[in-house]
Amino acid sequence: MRNPFVEIAQNLNESKRVVATNHPNHQVDSVYAELKEKLDDNTLQVMLYGAYNAGKSTLINALIGQEKATVNDIPTTDTVDYYDWNGYRLLDTPGVNAPIDHEQTTIEQIKRTQVMLFVIREGDQDSKDLYQRLFEMIKLNKKIFIVLNHQLTNDSDKVTAYQKIIQILCHKASEYGVSNESIQQIKVLSMNVKTALTGRLKDNHPQLLERSGYSEFIEVFDDWLKSTDNQDNQLSGIKSAVDELWYKPVINQMTSGDNTVRDELLTNLRNNKNMLVNRQRSLVVEARNMISHELMLIKSDISNCVQSTSDQAQLDSQLQRMIDPIGDKLETWVSQRLGEVNALLNIEVSARLQQSLGSNNTAYIDKAVKGLGNMATPDNIKKVLVQGRAFKIPGLKGRWEKTLGKWAGKGAIAVQVATALWDVYSEGKKQDEQNVQERQAAVSLYQIVDDICLAAKRDYGNVAEQVITEILDAQICALDNEITEVIAKENQTQQAFQQVLDYQSQLNLIGY
Repeated sequence: MRNPFVEIAQNLNESKRVVATNHPNHQVDSVYAELKEKLDDNTLQVMLYGAYNAGKSTLINALIGQEKATVNDIPTTDTVDYYDWNGYRLLDTPGVNAPIDHEQTTIEQIKRTQVMLFVIREGDQDSKDLYQRLFEMIKLNKKIFIVLNHQLTNDSDKVTAYQKIIQILCHKASEYGVSNESIQQIKVLSMNVKTALTGRLKDNHPQLLERSGYSEFIEVFDDWLKSTDNQDNQLSGIKSAVDELWYKPVINQMTSGDNTVRDELLTNLRNNKNMLVNRQRSLVVEARNMISHELMLIKSDISNCVQSTSDQAQLDSQLQRMIDPIGDKLETWVSQRLGEVNALLNIEVSARLQQSLGSNNTAYIDKAVKGLGNMATPDNIKKVLVQGRAFKIPGLKGRWEKTLGKWAGKGAIAVQVATALWDVYSEGKKQDEQNVQERQAAVSLYQIVDDICLAAKRDYGNVAEQVITEILDAQICALDNEITEVIAKENQTQQAFQQVLDYQSQLNLIGY
């Protein structure tokens, strides 16, 4: 024969890993221990519920025949007190409309208890809050016994008060979507709880117990508890507790998350990645335009230098002095533009990017170092990637000096052209021949200066493109990984959510 309580224990054990990952406030161990204790302890718990001054504690004292439960018009505790009585366990709670922190204690206890002794004080029958809580418990399939605590002496008044509660229950049943069958299962009895306590303390004074309604109550209540305290109800109670304490908090936690936050993050990550890709392309073009503009400003100086210098080494030195400052300007320009790109990043994206790039995982930095070669150090690259600080290109000038060899021969031609021009004037040749020579010399000079500028533009442009591409590629790659992680995490969350639902379904199917 199957043992459903063993199956519930197995259900708890199998679901513990996925529940622990997603349970709010990380209270899994304490909740697990509590539920295991419930499985081992079959003592039926009866929770007294009602307004904080409805007479719950007085009723407990009447039942146990001693003044153990503290009676106060104003709630003074936020704890649940336990009292053993006739093989059952009575639970005294702060009650409805107690201070918020006290009432939360009562709400949490409702999740743990299946049998409720609901105390309504005469005069509170019309309280909307009371019936709202009552019908919430009915919809949770709680077993409910209502005690109308009154100070009435006239029998007809007692009957009227009793009938009023029944009428209200029947009237509100449709409003709360509760069937008439559920209402019919609720027991309702009237009792003067204070008089009942007096009778119990006076050696069970028969007249006081009879007049208070206690005698009738205890007989009906005892039979009701015996009918409730069976295996089916015990199983129903423990399943309800597991569902309320184990699965529902996780389901609520996983469904209460605002998906718009995740969607907004993904949108920002993708938009920022697209921004980096677009800026990467445009910055390369802007860098080459900036270099062209700077060379255009010194083109006439280069021409004058070529015409006035007859020594190759001197020409190289003078050209170096004219063109080197462009490298300094390029370095500053690239640094500023990369910093501006970092500033365009969304704040949250920037923070995630800094965390990713600044972590011990240096894959992105290693990639950039490899791509830039001797133009940067890991520390320098990390600063510009993570913090957008000034980026230095230590290999820039050295790179330009090596390029001199590519066009040094052009300088020799330039010297030859300048010498030829001097010879033309000094020999006093005919005007038309002189004009032809001048035109040829001018064309050669223009080509030489243009070749020098093109070489500088090409080399500086390649350096700028390499730096911009490698730095932004590292950031783009990091953002791609962030996007992948967010999507993967969402997929894992969906899988975990389905697992929790499956375990909850398995719990609901457990029975004899």
